[in-house]
Amino acid sequence: MSTLLVVSRSDTASMSLGHAICSSSDFDQKDSSLGDLIEFRSMDAFMITIDKIHLNSDFIGSLLEEEINHKFDDVIVLSRHYSESGRPAMTVHPIGVVTGVKLGEIGLSGGLFGTLVPPNPKMSWFLSEINRVGRVDPRLENFDLTIEATHHGPVMSLPTMYLEIGSTELQWSDPYLANIWSDLITKSLSSCFIDEKRRWILGIGGGHYAPRHRDIVIRSGEIIGHILPGYSLPKIDDDLQKEKFEIVLESAIQSMIASRPEADIIAHFDRKSMKSWQRKWLTERLAHYGIPVLRGKQILQNPEIDKGLFPHSRS
Repeated sequence: MSTLLVVSRSDTASMSLGHAICSSSDFDQKDSSLGDLIEFRSMDAFMITIDKIHLNSDFIGSLLEEEINHKFDDVIVLSRHYSESGRPAMTVHPIGVVTGVKLGEIGLSGGLFGTLVPPNPKMSWFLSEINRVGRVDPRLENFDLTIEATHHGPVMSLPTMYLEIGSTELQWSDPYLANIWSDLITKSLSSCFIDEKRRWILGIGGGHYAPRHRDIVIRSGEIIGHILPGYSLPKIDDDLQKEKFEIVLESAIQSMIASRPEADIIAHFDRKSMKSWQRKWLTERLAHYGIPVLRGKQILQNPEIDKGLFPHSRS
């Protein structure tokens, strides 16, 4: 599978990650009007380095496909992670704008409200692997090793994920952390094979760092797609709020179908974060798309761990 890595000169962590990958791999320079492009010799991947912040690099994958006549299976954007707490973190997440005032408006961090990007199914693999590393590496002892809910831009047509180092300049510029992700990126290009028909999860509810969805994914070995956090849900039984969220929900579903057309979708709720009317209404809307809602214990009792993902994650 051919992967495009996106690096931004406007992002310290992005540059640290790009440097780590280039330092450990041979590559050839390629011509591109979109940025500095390289093709790696020993793995099926390209890296493009752009001047502007990656949050605004709409459709860069498809634009590059047209320019160099090469098909990309997925995109990984290398980025810094910021949090007000400053807690160290290594995170992955899908992208799209799930909140706003007016559908179609430009998000505060790129993207368009109501437009969700096809998620990269490799997120679960990276989440599992970074937690495996964290269990044996004392330097990651106080890190949040997690997946975040769907948020921010850019708008992309290819399956995309963000891979991040956080949450301050100290971590963004740390070559040790960059090398951890670099090693896993390189490993993923030869070890992360996903059955195209294997089901995956649409997570709904919970906080931005999605602890319940994270726990289910790690324990079950399931694949995660989009995560729609509790703050994106309608807060009251109001038609306008419901209409806006239904656009977000449909975009999440359709983008997951676009990413993996042959895969079934199941939904998982962070039930304790939701009101009973929200659960009932969402269950009815999901049934309209033929998507069942499974509790965590149902997923854990019947995981799809025998096909295509975690068999390749053994240390």
